[in-house]
Amino acid sequence: MREKSPGNGRGIAYFIDFSIQEIPSIVYIAYETGGIIYTDSKTTSTFIKKDHPKIRVEYLSSIEKIREHMVQSGVKAIIYPDYHIRFFKDLSHVKHILVLHGQSDKKYGYRKDVLDYDLFFITGKESHDRYEKLGLLKKGTGILIGYPKIDRVFKGELNKGQELKKLSLSPKNRTVLYAPTWSDKSLNSSWDKFRNAFTSNIPENVNLIVKLHPNLKRYKEKEVKEFSDMLKPFKNALLIDFVPDIVPVMAASDILISDVSAVTREYLAFKKPFVFLSRKPKWMWNRQKIILWKCGEVVVKPETLWPTVQKALKEPGKYLDNIERHFRNTFYKPDGKAAIRARDAIFNIINR
Repeated sequence: MREKSPGNGRGIAYFIDFSIQEIPSIVYIAYETGGIIYTDSKTTSTFIKKDHPKIRVEYLSSIEKIREHMVQSGVKAIIYPDYHIRFFKDLSHVKHILVLHGQSDKKYGYRKDVLDYDLFFITGKESHDRYEKLGLLKKGTGILIGYPKIDRVFKGELNKGQELKKLSLSPKNRTVLYAPTWSDKSLNSSWDKFRNAFTSNIPENVNLIVKLHPNLKRYKEKEVKEFSDMLKPFKNALLIDFVPDIVPVMAASDILISDVSAVTREYLAFKKPFVFLSRKPKWMWNRQKIILWKCGEVVVKPETLWPTVQKALKEPGKYLDNIERHFRNTFYKPDGKAAIRARDAIFNIINR
């Protein structure tokens, strides 16, 4: 993607902690709006400087030092990719704006905490309807803008062949992407139950990319190292264990294998097949959590993984109607201008 120069952004700030997966949700707004991304994580700062050198980032070693710098810089608005308003809520004359780092079907994105913000951005109709049903739109602070992280997909900036070349993978093979969410107590992640199924009997006619949630590397480093060692003998397999942005990897793939993860919503933008992995029988799930599982085959037994994936690759259009329906309801105005709408909303609330 050809980077543009950021907007002027005077008085605009962003805050990201050590959660590098939140970077792509913020930087594309920063390109349009300008401003300073603050972080108390050296790792986050390093990734932004490397991948987005035109974006201004300030690493400071503590929240208190970030607060002081914000005050000195005359910050008027802070944009957050997570619920971090508690660190800065008492700053005078500052507007607080929430752009959650992924549209998940988990309850996390639909907490009453969104009402603490002067604005919170909504990605599409399904999420808007859910906020409305929960009574979270009563203050009028929820605004439909779309999905800034996916703008580049809708603008045609990602090319499958180019992304495969960057990953040194053969364009002759079909490319399978496995992207589990991180392991939590809710059994959302397929990692514990299914990871070993990916280290045996990998078909020779596919490329396998395993893109881990960064928290898996952070909190389960030993397991990730063991998995990496088991995957090494396969020349057609690639492990990406700690990078912020999955979207270019999605562009390189032909199918996504995942679980209860926000990446499944994002993958709708590509209108490609899914396979979903379930750690427990389907009837035990909250239906809202697995609403997207109607977009592909659901695997419960690890031994059926690869046969199901091969079948899905042969029938890419089988679930396309459901994929199209959820695509329309997930992305408000998929025109590549979500970050521009975010910019306009930010400056409007500052100047109002």
